[in-house]
Amino acid sequence: MIGRTYLERGRPVVVLIRWGPGGGPRNVLIQRTDGTKVVRPFRGLRRPKEDTSNAG
Repeated sequence: MIGRTYLERGRPVVVLIRWGPGGGPRNVLIQRTDGTKVVRPFRGLRRPKEDTSNAG
């Protein structure tokens, strides 16, 4: 999960840090493409779709 790229509202973000299950929400520190860093819940981040155009 750390260092992976996810989509936030269709835009790529990178997960820098995550906080584990401590009874509360699973928060992550993300970095957006403009360089801003934000703590937000992991919920709602999506994995980007794999490019399957070259498969086969």
